[in-house]
Amino acid sequence: MTETTSARILIVDDEPANVRLLERLLGAAGYRELASTTDPRRALDLYREFQPDLILLDLMMPHLDGLALLELFKTEIPGDAYVPILVLTADALLETRRKALDAGARDFLTKPFEQFEALLRIRNLLDTRRLYRQLEAQNRSLEETVRQRTERLLQSEKVATMGSLIAGVAHELNNPLAVLSGQAQLLLDLEHDPAVVAKRATRIKDAVGRCVRIVRNFLALARQHPPERKSTALTEVIHGAVELLAYELRCDDVEVTVDVAPDVPVLWADAHQLHQVLVNLIANAHQAMRRQATPRRIAVTARLGHEPERVRLEVRDTGPGMAPEVRARVFEAFFTTKPQGEGTGLGLSLCRGIVEEHGGTMTVESTPGAGATFIIELPVVTPPRPGASAPAASPSAPFAPQRVLVVDDEVGVAEALAEMLGRDGHTVDVANDGARALELLETGTYDVIVSDTRMPVLDGEAFYAELERRFPALCRRFIFLTGDVLNSDKRAFLARIGAPFLTKPCELDEVRRLIRRVVGAAAEAR
Repeated sequence: MTETTSARILIVDDEPANVRLLERLLGAAGYRELASTTDPRRALDLYREFQPDLILLDLMMPHLDGLALLELFKTEIPGDAYVPILVLTADALLETRRKALDAGARDFLTKPFEQFEALLRIRNLLDTRRLYRQLEAQNRSLEETVRQRTERLLQSEKVATMGSLIAGVAHELNNPLAVLSGQAQLLLDLEHDPAVVAKRATRIKDAVGRCVRIVRNFLALARQHPPERKSTALTEVIHGAVELLAYELRCDDVEVTVDVAPDVPVLWADAHQLHQVLVNLIANAHQAMRRQATPRRIAVTARLGHEPERVRLEVRDTGPGMAPEVRARVFEAFFTTKPQGEGTGLGLSLCRGIVEEHGGTMTVESTPGAGATFIIELPVVTPPRPGASAPAASPSAPFAPQRVLVVDDEVGVAEALAEMLGRDGHTVDVANDGARALELLETGTYDVIVSDTRMPVLDGEAFYAELERRFPALCRRFIFLTGDVLNSDKRAFLARIGAPFLTKPCELDEVRRLIRRVVGAAAEAR
């Protein structure tokens, strides 16, 4: 049986003799999947049930004529589907044919018809449908290929930006890490004066905070975040972008100023996407000024816009500016003035798309020799009202001591967590991998498990899988700590199981709050 003769054909004709004739004719030609009705009022239901590849339709019928049915089929058949309708009619008038074609018919057979001609027209229509479907499949395949080549080109734009940042990020991390190392050694060597110890501890904490911000800003650029709107402070986004690029800018003597007016409201926006926009604009401005003499300056300002309920964000540089023909094309996808291999030409196109997704606009003002100013205007959107929910437990609410199992191969991390939880009154055991943790679970009971994801012997995923099999109740009392946030497999695993997790490095207070939440949720579920 060929692809054409395996097609499903629906026959609608009020004359039983005509229906039998068509069924015999089609059956003899090899068509086996046939459905028919002599009542036009059943035609639409039969179409929905049978989903034919071709419809043979009489025009002159009682109750509901063929023209009316053509209009009904037009609304029923999807616009991207090609289901041809062959009209059967004894009316050879040109006007009748015109009306049928306007209503959606593809071809005609004039009664009485030659059997050879009928089979030829039926085959032609089915062949046309087959070719149409093949073309649609090829188009979908082409669209998918283009789409994939494009989150790859977009990702390569990120990678191109990140490649120039890695050295700077490493250097920026080395500075606060040097502070941590020095202060820790001074604490070991020196003071017993509580005030001096507290001062050095504060410096260590500040240096850690700087490391955390640098890492998180870098990850915000590197990761592929799903769109996520939340309350976003523009000041934090701007300073995060500037801090990420600080080392490179300092090395090239680029002076950066940030001026955010105090009346700029909190935005309902995607902070990760806005961070990416600002990193791209500042990096572009830096690159534009790299080959010119000092002074090199970038000014980032944010003000309420000229129009009400708008925020105006500007990134201004003292670079060489743009010629009119460059300025006219600067937001075009794949247009770039950078040397080969230094960019895809998608950065500014991507930035403008992000801004427009937020309901904003992005423009540029520039003349040769006078620098460039990129202007972003964003709407001040009122965040959606949260649904009714139970009030969260207050941090100071009484919290009964728990028995906690900490699983982490980093001894320093595990010890810090154990000491913090012990000070809160909890009983804590430590295991350095999932296999040791399972041994402890065989001999003792625990209220909460806090585990790393990447460990030797038995990692976090395998450990969790064993819990699902052997101690399923503990899966509701499980918290992951992970430093592996760029690993797509790890992100997919965490999303699948739905267990709460924190990204390393994290504040110890965050661990406290999450343990409280997990214990409370597990208690409610009992």
